[in-house]
Amino acid sequence: MEDVIIIGGGIIGSLIARELSFYEISVLLLDKEEDIPMGSTKANSAIVHAGYDPLPGTLKAKTNVEGNRLYKDLCNELKVPFKRIGAYVLAFNDEELKILLELKERGKINGVSEIQLLKREEILKREPNINREVKYALFFPTSGITNPFLLTIHALENAIENGVQVKLGEEVIRIENNNIGYKVTTNKSKYYCKYIINCAGIYADKIIHLLDPDYPFAITPRKGEYLVLDKKAQNFVKSTIFHVPTQKGKGVLVTPTVDGNILLGPTAENIANKEDKSISMEGLSEIKEKVKKLTPNVPFTLVINIFSGIRASSTYKDFFVQEIPEFKNILHFAGIDSPGLTSAPSLAKMAVEWLMEKENIKRKRNIKNFEKIVAFKELTEEEKENLIKEDPRWGHIICRCEYVSEMEVRNAINSPLPARNLEAIKKRTRAGMGRCQGAFCSYHIMKILSDELEIPMNMITLRGGKSFLLNGENKVRWKYAKRS
Repeated sequence: MEDVIIIGGGIIGSLIARELSFYEISVLLLDKEEDIPMGSTKANSAIVHAGYDPLPGTLKAKTNVEGNRLYKDLCNELKVPFKRIGAYVLAFNDEELKILLELKERGKINGVSEIQLLKREEILKREPNINREVKYALFFPTSGITNPFLLTIHALENAIENGVQVKLGEEVIRIENNNIGYKVTTNKSKYYCKYIINCAGIYADKIIHLLDPDYPFAITPRKGEYLVLDKKAQNFVKSTIFHVPTQKGKGVLVTPTVDGNILLGPTAENIANKEDKSISMEGLSEIKEKVKKLTPNVPFTLVINIFSGIRASSTYKDFFVQEIPEFKNILHFAGIDSPGLTSAPSLAKMAVEWLMEKENIKRKRNIKNFEKIVAFKELTEEEKENLIKEDPRWGHIICRCEYVSEMEVRNAINSPLPARNLEAIKKRTRAGMGRCQGAFCSYHIMKILSDELEIPMNMITLRGGKSFLLNGENKVRWKYAKRS
């Protein structure tokens, strides 16, 4: 029997698992996917928001500002890139200026520091590619960017090193109360625990309804589509660029990423199917049209990828972080849409505080710090040479675009949270995320996966399940490529 079962391995669940791993309790994390993160954490704007947008007094406002303050130290501890690049919110007329002034006041109430109101000359001096018709902008220096999926993976790996158990590919299908706690049934097994923490993302409402089918809470999936520009465009803007927000969110934006790309989007479309991650011409056209309003000279010829993500919006106007009275000892983190990524470190600490109110849990004496797998391209020439002398596979570059070595791929496969498919390798190493989007390296990564996992090539998947990479005519093509 476990003390705590966490359902969901996105950024919230993984950071909670890490926080709880520092205490003398047993923790099990369950996720229905074959890798993490696979939901909203995997596909978002990767922005650590300053905190000017949420309504004062809400949990969103409180945890946004607190989470923002925690990010630098958190990313240092987990060896994840984080940059405070600042963000501009643009106004093109006097009506929009009124909204900026409201946001400025809201930001002050929320505790956001160093807010600056700028006029056109100063804005264009700082960001020459912003639309010259801009009249005013708010600048928030504390806004930043990070790598959400790497942060999630490293947090959960650190949790595993400190004793947390993780079971992937296990979907929770039933929760039953018993005399000592709860019986949690998945598609594969049964588990028992005293406490449950629901972090199931867009399926958090499903977990609630396993307990009470009539409970009045539902998540509306909101799809957002994105464009990614090649690193050739990395100096196009230095900070995140927003228009004034709307009822559906902060709107389409232009932002650098920590890896040197430029991200454009997202759209905001309420959909019925929680698995609908399709891309539409209408969505891409909307991004292009709205981005041109912000930065007219966007080099769309440098687009190297398009993708979509789904946000867990709900009719509840705030984050739903509650213990439903009829079901004691279950804490729900539901409807965690924007600024969920920013709020995650603060929300994780809330989970620990909740448990401490119920149990006298003691902090472990010996806590293992996270040790990063070596990123070859970040090393000095001398360090690279020394590694190659130890093992020549360090010098075998698998992904030329992102400069990823064979040993980095093998290390990812043999890490505490091991990569088992092509997308899992990509999230951990960036192999396949460069200009050619895996056209060169995918076959070589598949060979390494086949070697390390001792499975035939035709059993390797893109992202788990039945997403096999070698089917039909593709098998012939890959066989030919191998002979070549």
